[in-house]
Amino acid sequence: MEIPILLGILPVCLIMVWFLLKRPIRVFVEELHVDSAREDFRLERERLEARFVTAIGRIDAAEGLRWEEANWHDEVFWARDRQTRRLTALIGVHGDLNPFDEIPTRRLATAVFEFRKGEWRAEGKRLDEIRPHELVGRNQRFEPVIVSQPQSRRVV
Repeated sequence: MEIPILLGILPVCLIMVWFLLKRPIRVFVEELHVDSAREDFRLERERLEARFVTAIGRIDAAEGLRWEEANWHDEVFWARDRQTRRLTALIGVHGDLNPFDEIPTRRLATAVFEFRKGEWRAEGKRLDEIRPHELVGRNQRFEPVIVSQPQSRRVV
């Protein structure tokens, strides 16, 4: 009589253990790849920015031209998409809203780069009129990623 009871309790216990350990295991695995992904981004940043502008230019040529002239901030804000769990690099960008206006209007945006399947993607995703650090605070879609040491963009 004891063996059937144990066979019924064992799957329940295993399921409970899985639910208790699922999140800590996921967080551990995600953090294993953060440092190498950040280094990859640092090495590929200029190419990724160019691909970002090209992607925007495919959608709207005039917008692509404005983004070519935009000023990219050096600081990278690291975050994770809460829905997909993908690591993202958020970079502040500012430039003229319309270069043909008599009085140029400054516009700011956040460029979004995603780390998917072991490589960084630049698909022209952006969020207008919001800075990277504000994005995590206002938008519940992203959560900050704590990094061991800050990285800055070096010009060689």
